Amino acid sequence: MGNSISQMRTSSSSSRKSININRRHIPDDVILDILTRLPAKSVVRFRCVSRTWCSFTHDPFFASLHHARSLTRDNGSALLLSYPDPSSSSTSFSFFERKQGFRNLQISHVDQQYTHLSEIIRGILCINYRRSHRVDICNITTQETITLPQSTNIPIRSGAGVDFDIVYEPRYSFGFNSSTRDYKVLNICSITRYKLQVNPNNGLSTREVSQRTVEFEIFTIGCDRGAGSWRKIDPGYPYDQELHGLSSESVCADGVIHWKHRFFDQEILLAFDLKQEKFQIIQVPKEALEFHLMKQVKGCLVLMVHVISGYNRNKIVLWILEDRLNQIWMKENVVFPSHSPCLWPVGSFKTGLILLAQHGYADPAAWAAYYCDLETKNLCMIQVPELKSVKLPCGEAGKPSDVVLTEHAENLLSLTSNVYSSMQEEKVKQFAGFFF
Repeated sequence: MGNSISQMRTSSSSSRKSININRRHIPDDVILDILTRLPAKSVVRFRCVSRTWCSFTHDPFFASLHHARSLTRDNGSALLLSYPDPSSSSTSFSFFERKQGFRNLQISHVDQQYTHLSEIIRGILCINYRRSHRVDICNITTQETITLPQSTNIPIRSGAGVDFDIVYEPRYSFGFNSSTRDYKVLNICSITRYKLQVNPNNGLSTREVSQRTVEFEIFTIGCDRGAGSWRKIDPGYPYDQELHGLSSESVCADGVIHWKHRFFDQEILLAFDLKQEKFQIIQVPKEALEFHLMKQVKGCLVLMVHVISGYNRNKIVLWILEDRLNQIWMKENVVFPSHSPCLWPVGSFKTGLILLAQHGYADPAAWAAYYCDLETKNLCMIQVPELKSVKLPCGEAGKPSDVVLTEHAENLLSLTSNVYSSMQEEKVKQFAGFFF
């Protein structure tokens, strides 16, 4: 009996040792493959397992791979609805996840009167506080937020006095370069210098513009640049003279930031390549000059013109920039059934568009969301019950005013972790190479 118990203990002990040995020898690429397929919440919990796992899951290459797989994984992506809330003068964000239908995950508020929100790129949002010129970068998945250093183009003034001789008007734009996996913030700052003129007849003084200039600087958010700092760039003439009044609204597509701008009395698209850090002027077809929305769909910039009069009231004309360098546009018409409600494009989703429709003008809060696949031209309704309880703003002709409904995929990118083991980083790079 004693021998049997001893043998059992020996067998049990050797079995535990065997399991522990096997656990210690699980290949790193297998661990990475498993972790990149899990929901973000689970990955964050597993960071407590070991320092190695914590290092792996904080690596930006791991975050890129996890984000890419979130787009294809069931329940890996959600819908993000943002809209101005007139009752609180703020912008609300609602997240809807497909898990037994859409459900509300979170609502947060950002003061819309004194802030500008960038488009959300891969789950990262840039917030510019106009009064203080503060710029925050926020990861929507992890709720991590960092504040960028003060721009060098805007001097820090002491005291309560106001400098009336020089006026600074920064315009911050946000983008992502997939080839280097870098997020960048571009500051195009219009600087107007005034001189004081005194009327000799009545002694009254007035200000007159003496000089207008534009200065450019860029901030790169990445793990290999430490805390980061603003870096001045010089695009030269005519950009350093003719970009006054540039719109704050921009769209990043395929590593290029785009703006609509009036350049030398001509309506054009202005493009900034984030990799080469150079500007380009893109001519817009005359029929597309009055576009209602500019979005990125399948890596291409798309201008959307909504036809709201005539026989084809439910028609959207798409102008797709297929070749930016050669400025080749492709026109595509999307016509909806005559019985469908008036549809407005408000966002993009994988291979198609997300549209918002008002059921009845008598009830401006009753909206419905639709998805249009650009390849099949099929139109289907997206079940978002919360839309009926959210009081969305209504603009002209029932158009949803400043409403954005778009796809959101989890992103675990750490905005503050900058130091990684070179060995761990190399392993993640090698593994990521099999996927990208």
